Amino acid sequence: MHDLKGFYRFLNHKEVGPEDMLRAYRKGLIQWACSLSSDEKPSCLYLFQDSTFGKYHHRKVELGYLERPHDNGVLIHNGVLTDEHFVPWGLAVQQFIQRRRSDFGKKRQRQERPFKQKESYKWVEGFEFGRKFQRQTGIALIQVFDREADIADLFNHACKYRQAFLVRSHFNRKAQNSDQTLQDCIEQTPAAGQIQRFILDKQGKKYLRNCEVRWTSIQFDGINKPLCVIDLKQIEPIENQENAHWVLLTNLTVNDLAQAEKLIEVYSKRWTTCEDFHKCLKSGCAIEERQLNSPKALFNAITLLSLLAIALLRTRHLAQTSADQSADQILTTDEFNLAQILDAKYLMPIDRTLCKKGSVLWLVLLLGRMGGHQGMKNHGLPGWQSIWAGWKYFQNLVDGFSMSRNLIHPQNL
Repeated sequence: MHDLKGFYRFLNHKEVGPEDMLRAYRKGLIQWACSLSSDEKPSCLYLFQDSTFGKYHHRKVELGYLERPHDNGVLIHNGVLTDEHFVPWGLAVQQFIQRRRSDFGKKRQRQERPFKQKESYKWVEGFEFGRKFQRQTGIALIQVFDREADIADLFNHACKYRQAFLVRSHFNRKAQNSDQTLQDCIEQTPAAGQIQRFILDKQGKKYLRNCEVRWTSIQFDGINKPLCVIDLKQIEPIENQENAHWVLLTNLTVNDLAQAEKLIEVYSKRWTTCEDFHKCLKSGCAIEERQLNSPKALFNAITLLSLLAIALLRTRHLAQTSADQSADQILTTDEFNLAQILDAKYLMPIDRTLCKKGSVLWLVLLLGRMGGHQGMKNHGLPGWQSIWAGWKYFQNLVDGFSMSRNLIHPQNL
């Protein structure tokens, strides 16, 4: 009870805010990157940015509208930092944007505001972090956005400060000093070659399909420097489904098909990185179920849970891509020792055929079992709800394990 009271006091403390926690966390990220040897340092990292709604209907706390005037919630903008292999490193960006109810329906007025006063300025924080990160670590960042970030002011800001970006096109922009549009330029550009990519159908089933790739450089109206346009078009259909078609914009240089394919692959990871993180926050950490009576306390709680969500996201990602990596790189010594004891109680024989004891995959399966995952055949890895439930239960056991070790020590017997 005393711990719980102390936690609520912390969340409501006047000198504690989400920006303070994130600032300290980012400082740790930079220090960790600086500590890497030259052989360990990657040539670049990716910062995937995206937004999600935190909906708090029927809550006492007043936050603002979302999509409708009577909504109550907050826009949460996040930036997940990953390495070259898309393994999550940390949370580099998080903003809480409250939309004032008095601004609802005033879209034209928002368009007339300077860029710094617009909601779309939220994307700039990632560039500011990228500049600081590169200056202190020597590692460049490539910022990856969805179509919402197809903004001329944002592109000009990135080019001014030499920050690399990759964004999916949303607008059929006009080329400078020409009547041609983006789509006109693409249609006039010959295909550079074909690649094979997995395309998902409406049920999520993967199909390997041939796709045509073309790229060209275009100087657009309102954008200070030419951008490279990469066009990916599926040419082998999937029954009862439209062919996939991506148009990507970047200030990076593309000279051959391999470079274009690499950037297409980078963009494809945006969905699995950002959406999986948001699922962890909502389904696992249950941020929309938190019953706190002030925006400050709520945002503090979400930031704390977000930092835990990043750790769980990294763990689950490694379980999918580096299943045999030792879990002692993720767990403390006490946690790792306890997990090995719990193995006999919670893991089933089928689990042991799927993983190596002490590995990252072993840890995820163990947490899933502790959280109620049934481990049925062909159902894949445990979901965020069971991983979160298992992690909470595991941490309670870790506390008890540490207390018993300290209290029942040989010298006390």
